[in-house]
Amino acid sequence: MESKPFIFGVATSGDNFTDREKETARLLSNFQHGVNTVLISPRRWGKTSLVQKVCRLTQSDKLKIVYLDIFSCRSDGDFYNAFAAAVLKQTSSKWDEWVENAKLFLSRISPRISLGPDPMSDFSISLELNPKSDDIDEILQLPEKIAQKKGINIVVCIDEFQQIAEFKDSKTFQKRLRSVWQLQKSVSYCLFGSKMHLMNELFEKRNLPFYKFGDAVYLPKISTSDWVKYICGRFEATGKHISKELAENAAWQKPVISLSNSVSGTREVQ
Repeated sequence: MESKPFIFGVATSGDNFTDREKETARLLSNFQHGVNTVLISPRRWGKTSLVQKVCRLTQSDKLKIVYLDIFSCRSDGDFYNAFAAAVLKQTSSKWDEWVENAKLFLSRISPRISLGPDPMSDFSISLELNPKSDDIDEILQLPEKIAQKKGINIVVCIDEFQQIAEFKDSKTFQKRLRSVWQLQKSVSYCLFGSKMHLMNELFEKRNLPFYKFGDAVYLPKISTSDWVKYICGRFEATGKHISKELAENAAWQKPVISLSNSVSGTREVQ
């Protein structure tokens, strides 16, 4: 039996994930049919938990998921390195195939791969880049080329995508991404982030490159009835009890809402 009814401060899964049935079905359909997705909501409403759940449900021999968080990226060079490393590592389980694909598809860039103590899970890649060179397109085409080589489809999920808005000459960088990604046939993208105002700006401004890039999914608040069911269920899972009346009252109180911020789909306190 579990000892704690709630998890704090991290993405959740399993019984700690509540509601989001419609959004889960919508993302599942998008992933399976190669539809680009843009996921937007306020902070702490469960975007990461939702995407990770859908990734687990869709991953298969014919549909590979590449997941990367670019929160620490401060430049286009940081992004390209993170993007290439994630694609190489997560589309194969063998380090020798990572090296083979890097040499085959990034030949003009001369990638440097450093292996850690466990080459199966620990490696880094650095790229000698000329930001003005068309060779950079090799990196952005990497998932498409690997997908075609393997006869599979790939979904690339990028968390904290709003970071690109803070890169130097961001609009030019955005144009480069869009111009390459929109022509890919075997790869689709799920883009989401924690800064709602920047995400809205990136995808809703007509004069910016990512306008109308994909299916825009806006997460709504979770209903009170779903919160009550979830709170009661989590108490029961740990051998405790709470009445429906108290759970309903608690769902609207700041202490419980603060606690709920760690689970998927948080209600925002006004």
